[in-house]
Amino acid sequence: MTHQRAIVLIAILLTLAPAATATAQQSDPLPETFSGVRPTGMGNALTPVAAGVDSLYHNPAGLARGEMYILDGAFTYTPQGGLLSAGIADSKTNPQIAAGVAYSYYFGSEDHADLSGHDVRFAAAVPVIPERISIGVGGRYMHFSDASLPEIPDDEDSQVLFKGLSVDVGAMFRVGELVHLGVTGQNLIDPCRDNARCRGSVPTRIGGGFGLGTVTSFQFTGQAMVDITSADDPVFDFGVGLEYLAANAIPLRVGFERRGFFDRNLITAGFGWRSQAAGLDISYRHDLNQSSKFGYVAGGFSVYF
Repeated sequence: MTHQRAIVLIAILLTLAPAATATAQQSDPLPETFSGVRPTGMGNALTPVAAGVDSLYHNPAGLARGEMYILDGAFTYTPQGGLLSAGIADSKTNPQIAAGVAYSYYFGSEDHADLSGHDVRFAAAVPVIPERISIGVGGRYMHFSDASLPEIPDDEDSQVLFKGLSVDVGAMFRVGELVHLGVTGQNLIDPCRDNARCRGSVPTRIGGGFGLGTVTSFQFTGQAMVDITSADDPVFDFGVGLEYLAANAIPLRVGFERRGFFDRNLITAGFGWRSQAAGLDISYRHDLNQSSKFGYVAGGFSVYF
């Protein structure tokens, strides 16, 4: 009887081991990707009100929301590593078609020191009705490597965690003076869909959101997204954010973000400084499921031409 119990116990452990491994992989998204400093402070709920370089990460239609020429740079600390990012958005040179491009370099640290990657984004948008309705489309190229993977001679992709192209689409609508609506499809091609090691890092998400207010006073935003590639069944993400402009120069931000696939609840906050020529922003995001760990910090600058 003792031997039979031992055999049954071993069989149960062998059965549960793969499931436990899969759960551990899914609980730790690899790698982090940049989403903008201002959006981070507002729960990443910028689908209805994204503008400038932030549009490349949230809704490409935001490039054509108004005439602007912006240069952005940022550094981000994450629990998995760091990100260096830069971007430019131009809807001023040719108001009939806005365009933008951004680049991020990821480098892992500590347990993720073997990870590194490149994320290039580009997009264009047109104002169907200037300052009222805009539509946009964006592209994205990703190449992330893991030096811990076995290196195979004559196989240049042997240490590639994932790489590939993806596409974003979006539209924005301004209803009256204070109401904004946005819809988007993000990462319509998910290079991690069949890759357990990074699944959920680049999800195909479809959804929309609303915004109330103006950038010169306050903005309250909310969005809901359905993630259709991270799991066998759809999972849901949502976020809410609030930005208040104090003294006509200091934006104060708070937000909340829910990431369904990883079962993560994130609180966010941020502040900045604005002038007619430049701006500075700092944001912090904290994972309530890992409250004892320091969270995600992003800081950046913007120059307006």
